[in-house]
Amino acid sequence: MSQFDYLFTPFKIGNVTVKNRIVFLPHFNALCNEDGMPSERDAYYFAERAKGGAGLIIMYAIAATRSGKMSERFIHGWDPKIIPALSKYADLVHEHGSKIFGQINHGGHTTLVNPPQLLMAPTQMPEPSSPFNTKEMELDDIQEVIEGFAKTALHFKQAGFDGVEIKVAHDGLLRSFVSEYFNRRTDQYGGSFENRLRLPMEIIQAIRNEVGNDFPLGIRLCLDEFTAWGYNLEYGIELAKAFEETGQVTYINTDAGTFSSFYMEIPPASVPAGFAVYMGAALKEVINLPIIAFGRINDPIQAEKVLADGHADLVGMARALIADPELPNKALQGEVEDIRNCIACNDGCIYQVMQDKAIRCIHNPAVGKERELGIGTLLQADKKKSIVVVGGGAAGLKVSEIAALRGHKVTLIEKNDKLGGQVLLGSKLPFRDQFQGVTSHLIKRVQSLGVEIMYNTEADENTVMNLNPDAVIIATGSRPLGLDIPGADQENVYNVYDVIEGNAEVGDRVLFIDYNGHYKAAGVVELLATQDKHVNVVTPMSFVGENLEPGNRVMLYQRIMAMDVEMTPHYEVTAIEGDSATIKNCYTEEEVTIDGYDTFVYANHNSSIAELYFVLKGKCPEVYRVGDSVSPRMIEQVIWEAEELGRAL
Repeated sequence: MSQFDYLFTPFKIGNVTVKNRIVFLPHFNALCNEDGMPSERDAYYFAERAKGGAGLIIMYAIAATRSGKMSERFIHGWDPKIIPALSKYADLVHEHGSKIFGQINHGGHTTLVNPPQLLMAPTQMPEPSSPFNTKEMELDDIQEVIEGFAKTALHFKQAGFDGVEIKVAHDGLLRSFVSEYFNRRTDQYGGSFENRLRLPMEIIQAIRNEVGNDFPLGIRLCLDEFTAWGYNLEYGIELAKAFEETGQVTYINTDAGTFSSFYMEIPPASVPAGFAVYMGAALKEVINLPIIAFGRINDPIQAEKVLADGHADLVGMARALIADPELPNKALQGEVEDIRNCIACNDGCIYQVMQDKAIRCIHNPAVGKERELGIGTLLQADKKKSIVVVGGGAAGLKVSEIAALRGHKVTLIEKNDKLGGQVLLGSKLPFRDQFQGVTSHLIKRVQSLGVEIMYNTEADENTVMNLNPDAVIIATGSRPLGLDIPGADQENVYNVYDVIEGNAEVGDRVLFIDYNGHYKAAGVVELLATQDKHVNVVTPMSFVGENLEPGNRVMLYQRIMAMDVEMTPHYEVTAIEGDSATIKNCYTEEEVTIDGYDTFVYANHNSSIAELYFVLKGKCPEVYRVGDSVSPRMIEQVIWEAEELGRAL
């Protein structure tokens, strides 16, 4: 506790006392069914973060009206039928001594449905990043929304929740009403500052009429839209001051960004940790309401500093507690080094829910499956075994961790002098250094669990069998495939691994051949561009970085388009000769020759390294393979497979 003078002290939000200052921030998780009813799976997702020690859980926004559903998986807040199932959320969270607030929203002009049936807005106009137009709301529509917010707040209270929060934040109707850009109405709900705020103000009053004055009511407030056309922090602070002056708002939960600046809503690793703390700090200077900070606050020491510096009263975390729900408890128990830190890749969490898929995490397989895989579900093995794992990459490390936790004796054989596998290479790319956090966490885990590690050992049949294992797990990874085109054997043709490892002599003009569409390609393109190379990216895909999470892709483009990078989508390279390449249009099959390139670099598929698996199969009681040695995939799939195997041993 000496390390945390503020983080684990109680705090009063209205008449509700939370046990510590850690808030699990609201975010859509797509864990409910499409009937609009709460789900048990969803309830256990929130309960897991309470079990892990968060003081306050704020459930994601549920829809105030049917027209306000941003996804079919949004709960029907207006319908009293939700109350019995919703009460389970409160009960499960309260079992662990935490409090739970419910958030309410109307999607307005923002949606995850493609195409949506109908979108509502203060003025008929689409979100600039969206092709979908809107209906300008009539007064009857506005009244229905006000009543929907009030009913939803009452239903939260009746379900045993401790407070509510309305969303005037990165998505939704209320932010567009307070925005001068989106709200161009000429009636009582538009025009002046007071009129633009009329709808949220009437909603606040309607909620108070339903739940009374003692029930905490917060505002999730976008303080800066981070767009050329939107409002900035100065205007955001004016909004907060206006809400405080009502005397009916209990706290402000800070927020930023819009769907048009999506990368600032849930910022990827290229945005610094704690990037938005200054917003809450500025707000604290002018209002007296409690402030919840946000913005890639990723570890308890960072959170403690935010509080110690007086920049906020509570600290909000979303992805950090997705990656490790036990972050609060581990910090409280002095186990900070054991925290599984979020790496802000966005691949498993926000990228999934943007597609209306259940939330995941690339290195916490329990996300969305808390009841089956969450805290306390890993049981000791009935029969303790001697297990040999060959390969110290992500898959080998994860299966070693889970097997050791279950009581098995684990020996891990690694051919190099370092653990980490291909993650070590990926983390050398621009803005990907945090990627190494996946394996660095696992390395700490296997070391603390007593896994025996044999470094600099090229495993063969004799090496493995001399250890007398009950089970062998092959996690030897994969190797890059070559290019199967004429000229691919030239000395100036390299794969991306050659470049990352520093084994390529790269000239000033590079033709980059991309069959990957993810960071294995995009990261090396950026790496070369930062070395002042001219890079022409030729890909058969529709655009460079096609498989990247959109926020990461936008920020990648912001960077590489300021460098000497050329992009040639819809083409594949069919031959290389000297300094030239023949490229073929994927649709017309027309071929052209482009020349003047010193170096050719390609990002292709990998092939599994599985020879030892087939040598040992049948010679040991149990032989398995896991990760890329089965099939080269993304790290999330590899980690999940390793967890599953470790639990089955």
